[in-house]
Amino acid sequence: MSNTLYRSFLSVAIFLSLIVLIAPRVGFAQEASNPSPVPKLTLGDSDGSPGGTVVVPIYFTPVEGLEVGQIQFDVNFVSKNLKYSKISKGTAADAGNVDLKATLKEGKNEKGLETSTLSVVASIPSPKPDQKGIPAGLIGYITLAVNEKAGPANITMRATAQAAELRTGKAVPNIKTVNAEVDILANGSEPLVSCFFFSH
Repeated sequence: MSNTLYRSFLSVAIFLSLIVLIAPRVGFAQEASNPSPVPKLTLGDSDGSPGGTVVVPIYFTPVEGLEVGQIQFDVNFVSKNLKYSKISKGTAADAGNVDLKATLKEGKNEKGLETSTLSVVASIPSPKPDQKGIPAGLIGYITLAVNEKAGPANITMRATAQAAELRTGKAVPNIKTVNAEVDILANGSEPLVSCFFFSH
């Protein structure tokens, strides 16, 4: 009886050990056989206080083997307490000969709240023979003014995007976007350390 019990226990132990060893490899094999890399446009989170400004960075992450020559994206947000000021080129845009243009449209959403939609085009207008696509990194940043009477709030800046290949102008099937969260802080609760990059 004890022999049978011992063998059963040993079988279970071996089975569990095999699961522990094999499961991660199966997961890795599934990921390797089904990759889905797509270009990504990311709006960085930020914060500001009433009467101040907020800077939202725009990052681009390309994928290997695909050169993107143009990205068109819209950024929509509730704008009662957050107003668009300007858009500026980032270091990646400067390095990659990328133009950055933006137009603003104001309106109201279904709840009657004031909204702003910023339509941005990042493009390489006249690519050189050895020109690569839009490079990875900071392609720009959006500066916004915070209403002096704004109270503490969290505002989502929602992004939608489409892209085109550099040489052919062919539409890129997928481009992932990451929204930004902007926190409006109460007066007197500003962080002690500010971002060096955007303050110089």
